[in-house]
Amino acid sequence: MLNIIERIVQGEGRLEDIDRLQSLGETIIAGALCGLGTSAPNPVISSIRYFRDEWEAHIKEKRCPAMVCNNLIHYEILSNRCIACHRCLWACPSKAITGFTLEAPIIDDNKCTRCGTCLTVCPARVSPIIKLPGREKSVAGSQAVRQEVLVHG
Repeated sequence: MLNIIERIVQGEGRLEDIDRLQSLGETIIAGALCGLGTSAPNPVISSIRYFRDEWEAHIKEKRCPAMVCNNLIHYEILSNRCIACHRCLWACPSKAITGFTLEAPIIDDNKCTRCGTCLTVCPARVSPIIKLPGREKSVAGSQAVRQEVLVHG
């Protein structure tokens, strides 16, 4: 079960993996000889029952709606909110952020390890760095989130 889950959170899952996880969990419960074995698969089975749409988003859309799976999220810098202090550029351990002195930096999604350091060091009063679900930058989705960020801070 762990191998299947790891594959899904890496963005390499297949739709049949969800049913396979469910089946494996039920088999483990039925064949377990102790209380631990009968309850171990419950978190996975429950999450599939109540959050199947999120499991499917990981597989079909290669995005993590909860924004916790590092391979299925990305960070963007909103240039209209950035004060070009470049704290994120200097702090980025993977050197994924580049920029010039008076311009907002840019995050290279291919180099980014999604560690969140940029988000941590960015001044909270301007907060131009946003975390978005999905590895690929979706123009429509990103614009909707950007608008939400701009309106509600």
